[in-house]
Amino acid sequence: MTQPSDIQNAHITWQDDGAPFSPDYDDVYFSRQGGLAETEHVFLRANDLQARWLAAEQQVNPGVFTVAELGFGTGLNFLSCWRLWQQTGCQRLRLHFISCEKHPLSHAALQQALLQWPELADLSSELLAHYPDHSGGYHRLILRANDDRAPAILLDLYYGDALALLQQQCSPGAGVDAWFLDGFTPAHNPELWSQDILDCIAGLSRTGTTLSSYSVTGRVVRALRELNFAVEKRQGFGNKRQMLFARKAGDDDTLDGTPDGTPDAQRRQSAVVIGAGLAGATAARALAGRGVTVTVLEQLADIAQGASGNSQAVVQMRLNKQADTHWQFHLHSYLYALRYYEDLARISNNAIDWHSCGVLTLDSAYTNTRHQSGKAAATVDGAVYSHYPTQLLHKVSAAQTQAISGIRLPEDGYLQPRGGWLNPAATCRVCLDHPLITVRRGIRVVAIENHNGRWQTLDDQHRQLTDSDILIVANSYAARDFRQTASYPVSPLRGQITEVPASSQSSDLKMVVCSERYLAPLSSNGQHCIGASYVKGSVGTELTAEEQVGNLEKSALVRDQLALDAPAELRGRASIRGSSGDYMPIAGSVPDPDLPETRYGGTQHLPPHDPAKTLTDPAPLPGLYITTGHGSHGTASCPVLAEHIACLAVGEASPLPLALAECVSPIRFIRRQRRRQHNQAKR
Repeated sequence: MTQPSDIQNAHITWQDDGAPFSPDYDDVYFSRQGGLAETEHVFLRANDLQARWLAAEQQVNPGVFTVAELGFGTGLNFLSCWRLWQQTGCQRLRLHFISCEKHPLSHAALQQALLQWPELADLSSELLAHYPDHSGGYHRLILRANDDRAPAILLDLYYGDALALLQQQCSPGAGVDAWFLDGFTPAHNPELWSQDILDCIAGLSRTGTTLSSYSVTGRVVRALRELNFAVEKRQGFGNKRQMLFARKAGDDDTLDGTPDGTPDAQRRQSAVVIGAGLAGATAARALAGRGVTVTVLEQLADIAQGASGNSQAVVQMRLNKQADTHWQFHLHSYLYALRYYEDLARISNNAIDWHSCGVLTLDSAYTNTRHQSGKAAATVDGAVYSHYPTQLLHKVSAAQTQAISGIRLPEDGYLQPRGGWLNPAATCRVCLDHPLITVRRGIRVVAIENHNGRWQTLDDQHRQLTDSDILIVANSYAARDFRQTASYPVSPLRGQITEVPASSQSSDLKMVVCSERYLAPLSSNGQHCIGASYVKGSVGTELTAEEQVGNLEKSALVRDQLALDAPAELRGRASIRGSSGDYMPIAGSVPDPDLPETRYGGTQHLPPHDPAKTLTDPAPLPGLYITTGHGSHGTASCPVLAEHIACLAVGEASPLPLALAECVSPIRFIRRQRRRQHNQAKR
């Protein structure tokens, strides 16, 4: 899969009329005879989008209509589609637009290109406010026009090789309803029109999926016909004599669903979420946003009483020194979290108290006892994180820190300029404030069972509490209490924060600063939050003097610059995080624990002369999902994993490619057990 740092922005030149041109592909980005008119003719009207949307809007469960495009370019096709969507006025059907782009325009170039269409200025402005011009992989954008109450548009930008990215789509049943083939001409960009690409398009299409393009190249037409598309050559735009239109006919390989897209999973209409912390609240909101009625069961007296109950929580990217799948997951989950909180703040008048102020991590953060393994010197070397886009992370000198943080600091550090802090408890409340979400407090679930394809929760008297199509386990380390998820290595990790009153100087602090502890800017309650401790295995929530002293000592480098006095009494809060054995979240479908390939790991019972042979992965339990093990980075990982699980549950395209979904999936523990057994068998 494309590495986040591997992409290169498009090399463009500007023509006399202000239109962009690609010298690398010797082609224009849109027709010289009118790019907007061409888009409307070749893509919007050819695919009969407005009529299909109106028809789908009348269905009992409209679900989502998915448009996919090869070649995002200037975003003209997307913006035109979005404008037509607004004009159509659908309130129940949702629109999801996916676009692949190998060389995205820089932000400045896109801004200049979009000046060509002042009639799209409002939508262009919204796109530009969220547009990423860096980092290969999947980027999910949440876009709204002037009406914040209207359903958001989802725009997925796939940056990198289109074939590899489309093949990484991991949600079973997710399909495309209409394709826009708008890459540069096949003569100059043959890889975007290859047989492999067309095979992938066919595999992601439903019966009735349509496709259109300005190109009528013979080999493309022939390939589509062989892939069971009915192909027509229609009147082209402007001086082009012909354009291509195709519709997918039914066959055994077609995705289930109607021509406008309702796979079986989309018929799931009820869900229960166990846990009302950030993991559960974001999961509930992701499902409710897809029309699913959700009941949230919280064991405690109110929501966000566990690890999500602090007054301030930092949103930052967990850093990895190696450019592997864990690095990609942490980078893309962080990017999605930033967009998610920006949108949540927007629609709630910032009731979540989101502050995108930046996060500065000083070099001393990497030299504490948790990093004393001979790696500290390499960690603070500026080259060790060179695989991160500079827009997201860059080294700053001690001389620069005062200008950016507001206080004088004696160390170099790393700046995440888009990070910040929020109120996690308020965020949970906003997430759960939805007409399709009901929260039941003081409800302890002791068991979960499946009866006739539906999930039931049971109390300590084995009485049924709920019955639903979908069940999401989001109760931190207590997920081990259920038979289906008991084997997952998620353990309690206590954390205590300390709150200190503001000083006359502390309002100077402009951003979160992390030394051996983080210190957040002044909150609305007149306090600064310092945190947090790490105590493995402890489930007690009483404040301790030892941990408070630790917080104060490990934040002294920053605290002293703000003249923040140590409180004489215990002040703060202690809660218990759920942490996994490999420090990655555990999220996704739950494998059936009763299948032989789960119980035996796949090789234990096989003949020793064939140790490499393994069983297939165990099938998931339909409708059962988990999100736990977020540790101290739940603010970054919970939103994207909530979105991922919701997409799996209702059969929509996930925001995570397969490689990243697998690195957090529960299936990884079974696969590791197989590898251990395989290695033992070879000895």
